[in-house]
Amino acid sequence: MSNFKPNEHARGLDGRFIDMNKDSKLRVPTPTTNSLPVGEQFIDNANTIAEGLFERKQDWDDLPIGGCYRINDFGDYVTEEDWDEVWDGHPLEEKAWMLADNGRYTSDDVAKMSPDEIEAAYDEGDIYTDTYDQHPTYAYYTEKYEEDDYDLDEPIGEGMASDIRRTGEQLAGQSRESMDFEPGEHVHATPDGFVSDAEWEQAWAGKPVYARAAYELSCRHPGLNVESLSPKQIITMNNNEDAYEQYIYEDGGNHHLRESDTLLSEQDRATADMYRQNERNAQYAGRDLNDVICMRESAYTGNDGTLTANVRDATHRILDAPNPTADMDTMSTIALGLNHDPAETVDVVTAMTSTRSGDEPGLAQRLRHRLSSETDTWSQQDAEKMSTIMDCVANNADDTHGAGWLATSLGAFADYRTGNKDQARRTAEQVREAAKHHNNDNVWRTADDVAAAIIEHHDLR
Repeated sequence: MSNFKPNEHARGLDGRFIDMNKDSKLRVPTPTTNSLPVGEQFIDNANTIAEGLFERKQDWDDLPIGGCYRINDFGDYVTEEDWDEVWDGHPLEEKAWMLADNGRYTSDDVAKMSPDEIEAAYDEGDIYTDTYDQHPTYAYYTEKYEEDDYDLDEPIGEGMASDIRRTGEQLAGQSRESMDFEPGEHVHATPDGFVSDAEWEQAWAGKPVYARAAYELSCRHPGLNVESLSPKQIITMNNNEDAYEQYIYEDGGNHHLRESDTLLSEQDRATADMYRQNERNAQYAGRDLNDVICMRESAYTGNDGTLTANVRDATHRILDAPNPTADMDTMSTIALGLNHDPAETVDVVTAMTSTRSGDEPGLAQRLRHRLSSETDTWSQQDAEKMSTIMDCVANNADDTHGAGWLATSLGAFADYRTGNKDQARRTAEQVREAAKHHNNDNVWRTADDVAAAIIEHHDLR
């Protein structure tokens, strides 16, 4: 059994635990001359995001076993899963919040730091107690284990694995579509859809806490031999994809590579992809795409660089999605990109329907070259998917920002790549006409650039 004491241990960025009682003076990172302080507004925004933690707080006794974070000096905790959900897409804010007023630095200290300094302080472990000056730390990572009728380090065995599979089959039979629930209702994902919180709790009642984690892990990675994993391994891998990768490749991967996703059958791969898609969309149960886009827009706080990366991931992911137009999380991410990162989003989307690498200088030049590139089977299929996806986004995105028309122009680009060139040109003309009245707006200008490239290439044939 584990001997963790939550007020004595914390985890560093490398995953190793730090003894909180060991005296050590921690270095203040050297300022960088090329970076500016994040400022008070950034810290205020981090505090606003952190309010989501307090909506999910639990007492220590009520926490499930596994990773968790203490979030204040009143002994309130959140699970590692809840922590990751709240901070998703805001890694710098997360680190700043862990530094500010948490033993070593005040909020004012952190506001005066550059992003590089925040990263350095966090990586050095300066979020933890400076025992030399006796500053208490109240927010940190720990893990909870309970005495139970199983050994955390022993494999769960075929009997328990079979019981978990039977429960999964029961949940599959209860699964329904997202729109069968009320907006905002808490649901859980399955590969076949969603189940209510009550159905989920009832299915797992009387089973060890790790059982539901094993189910989620096996849905995400069907190749794993769950029966050979210990509860500790199951919980760790379910909470952290990096831990799964480490398991697969440890000791050269001679044994575990047989359990990797690369060896899944086509059906198992499709099932896993569907589960991951449902998992992403569980938070939007009962809502249509327009509602989800509005929610994402209202919560948007500015492109700190993460949006660009998120749009790239979303664009690659949606082309491989089992049901692209049902993946509201991914499509709403693309809609955010159209509004707030238009040129980069256009660059990524158009590259998906072309056989050219797209390394020409200037977006306009890349658009022209992509329109003229050869069309193979894969680019044809991707263009057809992208046309449908962009029609869906265009019908739901906020036209007051121009994102709807930008999506329309990208849909026309995809149509052109499928061979429907005359229709694409007619749509491009409509986009250019609408853009005339908004030539001072970056989103509209980008839509006009896409439309102009279509018309120019069509007329030069």
